[in-house]
Amino acid sequence: MRSIVNHGVIFGSHAGGMKLGLAGLAVGAVLLAQGLWADDAGPAARAVRLSNVDGTVHVSQGGQVLAETAVANAPLFEGTQVVTGDDGRAEIQFEDGTVARISPNSSLTLKVLKGQGATGEALMVLDVGLGYFELEGSPESGSVRVQFGNSVVTSTGAAVIRVDMDNPPGQLAVFSGNAHLERGTAVTLDVHGGESVALNGTDPSQYNLAESIEPDSWDAWNSDRDQALEGAATARTATTNGFADNGNPAWNDLDANGSWYNVPGQGNVWSPYDASDASWDPYGDGDWMYTPGYGYVWASGYSWGYLPYQCGMWNWYDGFGWGWAPGFGGCRPWWGSGLYGGPYIGSRFGGYRPPMRPRRPVPTTVGRHSVYQMVAVNRRSPSGVTSLPSRDRTSVVEIAGHTVQPQRSLSPRPQYDRAGAASGRAGYQGTYATHGALPAYSGTKPGTPAAARNSGASHPAAASHAASAPASHASSGGGGGGAHASGGGGGGGGSHH
Repeated sequence: MRSIVNHGVIFGSHAGGMKLGLAGLAVGAVLLAQGLWADDAGPAARAVRLSNVDGTVHVSQGGQVLAETAVANAPLFEGTQVVTGDDGRAEIQFEDGTVARISPNSSLTLKVLKGQGATGEALMVLDVGLGYFELEGSPESGSVRVQFGNSVVTSTGAAVIRVDMDNPPGQLAVFSGNAHLERGTAVTLDVHGGESVALNGTDPSQYNLAESIEPDSWDAWNSDRDQALEGAATARTATTNGFADNGNPAWNDLDANGSWYNVPGQGNVWSPYDASDASWDPYGDGDWMYTPGYGYVWASGYSWGYLPYQCGMWNWYDGFGWGWAPGFGGCRPWWGSGLYGGPYIGSRFGGYRPPMRPRRPVPTTVGRHSVYQMVAVNRRSPSGVTSLPSRDRTSVVEIAGHTVQPQRSLSPRPQYDRAGAASGRAGYQGTYATHGALPAYSGTKPGTPAAARNSGASHPAAASHAASAPASHASSGGGGGGAHASGGGGGGGGSHH
């Protein structure tokens, strides 16, 4: 007989749902309703966020396709491979703010992804194509390495690099900071901001180091994505400053799309602006994606929907609507203890039914590949409440019998800056400054018409470069478009009122 997993559970009953207190999370009834048993638990693991997807992007693991059409907010575990098609682009965010982006016809594998903080280890392998990597490089981030071919790049501080594997053994450009390159025992080299190096395919010990960077037509897209992240960061409040994982850029998404409230007896509660609609459902838009270690996991369709679906609890408050409590200390993902059940609902209104998590699927065969189909969810949940008070960043609200104000954005607002120590050369501030002999370049801005971005000639030099570049990236354009591993779910929550 199978036993029910007790994940630090405090059981409690309440009309309309479970009662959550500051002492812990009452998740037992939810897990029981979802049929989460001990043999559903996987190994303690670490995940990072597939934060942006555009065009054709596939996600696979162990030779099995997990998502033929990948979606943003999907958690990615060790061994996951992200592959872009002719029109595909993808971005991955790590908990410390490290970012990886790949352009069309590229492939990136998370070969190693384990541990957390200073003891964490990550190895990203650019199998083919073009990739951008913005490495935080702080001691608290642990070891982060980028591999292409038989070469490995690391940094001892913040660094922004571009790796081109269209012509193996590859090229490395360092926009800012300092990168350390090792090609087996043949090459050991420090590359500084504004420099680039092309490796030799005939003699592994030979390379060409230049004090300039040849522009690529996809640099503008990388710049666009930086500006999008910077825009979200300007809305940041002080709420997450005390969280152990406050460097995770996913917190900025919450500040930019909703408000935090410090509720007496409940702790910090966040609610998206959309939740002022009484029919809004935290699990109303998304996909269930199968993973070998945890079965189906939730990938929210809401742009901000990453952290609120891997820790903490969603609760319904009469007269206010849905709010999410992450728990104390930040977001400690469920899979950090080898457990994933979901959905995670605490207090609820009478009659609310979350979408059922699919059970173990049977893969289908497409060509030579085994494919797991994603299960889409699209619904609005009637609450029995005709309306809720509208609210915005300044609205005073009532939660759990307390009148509270939303947390304000920090002043002065923090700026998104990945310049790092650039050894006397101009840094990378989300758009190009002057890199050695490269002329000043601002790239395209978010909102630039797609036709202009797709021309591949945002910079005069880019046109000539595109003409001689491999077909996979020659006419490309740009634009548009974490999770610590230890511990279980967070505390906090609230009771139904």
